[in-house]
This record gives sequence, structure tokens and C-alpha cells, in this order.
Amino acid sequence: MRVGLLTVTLRLYAIDSLKARRSIVRRVLADVHKLGPAFAVCEIPEDDAVQALTIRVAHVSTDGRFTDSVLRRLAERFEHKGDFDVVESRIEIL
Repeated sequence: MRVGLLTVTLRLYAIDSLKARRSIVRRVLADVHKLGPAFAVCEIPEDDAVQALTIRVAHVSTDGRFTDSVLRRLAERFEHKGDFDVVESRIEIL
């Protein structure tokens, strides 16, 4: 089994409260969960910055190339969302 990790740091726009930030976090996590049981996603707590968000997505498969491909497509999907900008994206295959 191969495990791939995608770590994405996002900059959120027009967020002035933790409640608004949390709604975006829930939406991002739900979008990844819809992709299927091979994915797991969580928020990485960093500091109390309201307009920053780091998430980590794990993908499990038997083929490392497939995992890399799936995580790259997911990173591209994040870049095309309108609520935030991708500051950094990193993929690791274990």
C-alpha cells in the first residue's frame, strides 16, 4: 500500500470572524470527503490567524503513481476555488 499526503496552505478572503472561517473549513473538508473512502482530510492547527488555513489530505492506494496523480488533480481543484488562494502545496508519497 502507498500513502500520499497533500499539504495545502490557503489564504482566505473576506474572513473577519472564526465563524466565517469555520464555514469555509467545513466546506473544504466535505468536498474532499465526497471523493471517496480512499481519502482522509484534516485541518492542521497552526496559530490563531483567521485568514490562513492549512489542510492535509491523505490518499491510500496500491500504486504510488496513481496516488500522486490523484493528489495533483486535487491540488489543482483547490487552485480554482473562489473563496481562497493556494499559498503552498506539497505532495509526499510514503
